[in-house]
Amino acid sequence: MKNEKRIKIQTIIKTFVILLLAYVIAIGAFLCFFPETENRVVRETAGIIPYPAAVSSSVFITTERLQDQLAGAKKFYESQDFSKVGLRVDFSTTDGQKRLLIKEKNILNKLIDDAIIEKEAGKKDIVVSKELIDQEVDRKMKEYGTGDYLKNNLEKLYGWNIEDFKKNIVKPDLYQEKIFADIQKNDPSFEEASKKINEAKNDLKNGLSFSDTAKKYSQGESAKNGGALGWFSANQMLPEVAGAIFNLEKGKQSDIIESSIGFHIVLLEDKKNQDGQDLVKISQIFVPTKTFSQWLLDAKKDYWIFIPISKFSWNNETKQVEFRDKSLQEYEKDLLENPINDPSIIF
Repeated sequence: MKNEKRIKIQTIIKTFVILLLAYVIAIGAFLCFFPETENRVVRETAGIIPYPAAVSSSVFITTERLQDQLAGAKKFYESQDFSKVGLRVDFSTTDGQKRLLIKEKNILNKLIDDAIIEKEAGKKDIVVSKELIDQEVDRKMKEYGTGDYLKNNLEKLYGWNIEDFKKNIVKPDLYQEKIFADIQKNDPSFEEASKKINEAKNDLKNGLSFSDTAKKYSQGESAKNGGALGWFSANQMLPEVAGAIFNLEKGKQSDIIESSIGFHIVLLEDKKNQDGQDLVKISQIFVPTKTFSQWLLDAKKDYWIFIPISKFSWNNETKQVEFRDKSLQEYEKDLLENPINDPSIIF
């Protein structure tokens, strides 16, 4: 009798485990084809079981994380009145659903990038602590005036709380900031570029004309014209460059300016105000450095990503998530070339 009872209990347990596994697999298969579903049972299950949206040996992005961020992005665009600036957002139409898919793909790319950046930071012993994240949030609260203002706007615009803000924005930004600072300090290309721009500065100091110095050291098309670039407003320039030259006197040149793309020495040739806007005519000596996006692309070459969502795949050449459907690829390409006043595509 005891043996029969034991067998019955074991059978019940095995049956339960099999049914549970079948349920988990069924939900996973459903999420593979319909990851954006709002079905309560599916979403609650995905909140408990971390189904992957992207996975590798060192990267794991859950469908729940992807859909949470997509919901936040959708809420942001739908909560704004873009009509005041001649723009519109409507995700309810057929085209709107396609544009939302593009947004989902871009978010998944960003989540993968953030995971790789954090992984690479670990290799460099770079850690973003909870204390540092809290300090950054406190700084942003002061920047916005009050903590309540930030909290209310996060809820209103994205449906987020402060913890969501830390996880989705603050932590990834801090990792990117710290790892790029490390690259600038230790990458040999930065040392070479710094040496070259300082040689240009010394030649200028020793009497070589700006035009000849630009032809000798500068890189890019403007080097052929002695560094001449033409007229610009402040918002057409890199902020680091604009901030350094708009207070220069006509005919003066800047010291070495370091920007996100390289080193600059800028000559302010002329100034004018046109239709109420300040413009400057400039020439520059430009020595590029490795950008963060270039570093990230190099880093991603060591990663192979599997995307278990049916509509997406990983392009191992471009190191980007792309649509499996060729018609969606063409739709996205056409839309990027002609964004039709849709802010969800423009930014």
